[in-house]
Amino acid sequence: MDFLTQHVIPPTAQHMSLLEFLAVVTYAIHLPYIAMVMGSTAMAMWLTFSDSEIPNPRFARLAGDLIETVLGNRFAMLVLGVMPLFVLPFIYGQWFVGAQLAPIKYIVLAIPGVLVGLVVLALYKNSFAERKTHFQMHMGLGTLGLGILMVSYFVLMSAVGRLHDPEKWFRLTNLAIVLLNWNVIWKFLFFVHLAFALTGALILFFLLRWSRERTIGDAEYTAFVRKFGAGVGLAFCFALPVFFLFYVFTSPDVVFDNTNYLLATAVVVVSMLIAFAFFGALRSREPRFGATTFSLFVLVFVLAGSFDVRAMANANREHARIIEQAAEKEVMEREVALETAMAEASGKNLGEETFTKVCMQCHRFDEKLVGPPLSTVLTKYNHESLKAYILSPTKVDPAYPPMPNPGLTPAQADAVAAYELAHLAGAASGDTTSAATQTTPAEPAAPKH
Repeated sequence: MDFLTQHVIPPTAQHMSLLEFLAVVTYAIHLPYIAMVMGSTAMAMWLTFSDSEIPNPRFARLAGDLIETVLGNRFAMLVLGVMPLFVLPFIYGQWFVGAQLAPIKYIVLAIPGVLVGLVVLALYKNSFAERKTHFQMHMGLGTLGLGILMVSYFVLMSAVGRLHDPEKWFRLTNLAIVLLNWNVIWKFLFFVHLAFALTGALILFFLLRWSRERTIGDAEYTAFVRKFGAGVGLAFCFALPVFFLFYVFTSPDVVFDNTNYLLATAVVVVSMLIAFAFFGALRSREPRFGATTFSLFVLVFVLAGSFDVRAMANANREHARIIEQAAEKEVMEREVALETAMAEASGKNLGEETFTKVCMQCHRFDEKLVGPPLSTVLTKYNHESLKAYILSPTKVDPAYPPMPNPGLTPAQADAVAAYELAHLAGAASGDTTSAATQTTPAEPAAPKH
């Protein structure tokens, strides 16, 4: 990561904006998939348990369809569930480069837990065919995998949420302090309810619309799936605005601006629209609103992710300025190093090269051009005062127009000042070649006022 920061991707202002966009995209891809995994696993386990208590072939069939739809595609698990996890440490590591933050390490700590949880759930899916003969093992794998995933994402969301309050970073000395926070708890409860409600939309969309071969030709099963999906989604989506508003109200004041207020309002409004869509699907006798409901859930994840990313940017403006200033300094140093190398390759020093390219557009040493002859004005300056004037010129002689700022870096201005004073000293002594080799001349007296 240090190599990327120093040599490949300097953390400039544009880079920080790109990181914000990348974080929103990562959340919009990763979190809906994980929410579907959690919600579908929990629903499948409940259906399996209900079927074992009171045998019902519809329960068993829907549980199998859910597991096959969500956990049956290993490629989707890799691309949507695993790969984005390794993007998050890069994003936050770049975002907080140079800062000593306790919560950052917990983002990395959560990754192995997520990977283990997904592996255990893959084993749970493989044991589904033997769930009747090995019921305890099957349910145990599902409970273990789901528990590991939920704990890992509670840690991950806690670490990210705690980064929104820079004034309290010094208190975050251990994991318990990171986790014990009402703002984090409300956020996690919002995510859990979002996962279960999204599972209802998944049932309506994927089982009834996307892959209809699972239900086609069985009107009773289709009606059961529609009512179950819409009922589960409606039951859990009612709490979404409540938990999200609790999360917003307990967030630090520093995270808010007009954009974040609009994003929070949009999350609440879209959550209400989802409830109406579920209600319409529940009342309809035909599979309806599946694609609409699922699309609205994706929009909720995008809006909620944008809220969190915007909150992060608002809370850490000061650190962003430090990063931008360091990036600007690094860019200037690289430009100076490049120009120095070019000057050495041409047989000149940096001061002479810069003077020839920039200063000679308006100045000569012994003749008047746009500005006065330098031989008549340089005697008023020493090295430091001349350098300061080059960096921030002011009008001195009313007979000449004000000197515009040449836009030189401090290193370039230092080299030009040394070159001009060396040239002046060489002309006074009759040695006109000394300026080409001298870079730090003896300083004349300071100007008299």
